[in-house]
Amino acid sequence: EEMLRINASVFDNSQEAILITDAGNAIVEVNPAFTRITGYSREEVLGRNPKLLNSGRQDKAFYTAMWQSLQQKKAWRGEVWNRRKSGEVYAELLSIAVICDDDGRAQRHVGVFSDISYLKEHEAELSRAAHYDALTGIPNRVLLADRMKQAIAHAMREQNMVAICYLDLDGFKPINDSMGHEAGDQVLIDVARRIENTIRGGDTVARLGGDEF
Repeated sequence: EEMLRINASVFDNSQEAILITDAGNAIVEVNPAFTRITGYSREEVLGRNPKLLNSGRQDKAFYTAMWQSLQQKKAWRGEVWNRRKSGEVYAELLSIAVICDDDGRAQRHVGVFSDISYLKEHEAELSRAAHYDALTGIPNRVLLADRMKQAIAHAMREQNMVAICYLDLDGFKPINDSMGHEAGDQVLIDVARRIENTIRGGDTVARLGGDEF
């Protein structure tokens, strides 16, 4: 009885969502964290298939591989993009375990997941900081090098040529000296935008630093 009370307390107070389905994958129980993360109440999801949370970002092959793992290893763990009741798409880290009877037949599926949207946002911020110029928002020299490698490889395959234009701004230093760095920054932002509006969609404009593009 004490263990049952402990298990119930863990289920109810876990900060991670817990979802239990029967052998036919119909939901039989969820915990309060499930409601907090997904926006669905317990009554709204009982008897329904967990695919009601699908965002559509994963293709059929993704779920086929998931079910193959569940059938063969009785477990699966990975990242999934799901959709809250509000319609908002979010990232979750999901673990699924299959509970079998003595004959090895699946009786329950137990899914445990946490919302990792903030981690994904942080990853995106770090990636942007690493690959884009903070002032102008265009690619920096790191992303430029990567795109140049791709362009050269493509040109070699197609027997084409790659054009590279290097430029800097004449008379830029007097603007900084006479009008201040804020004015100079605005000039760099406007120039970057004008160059972007001039080139084709598949081309890249990057800021190497200072007034160099």
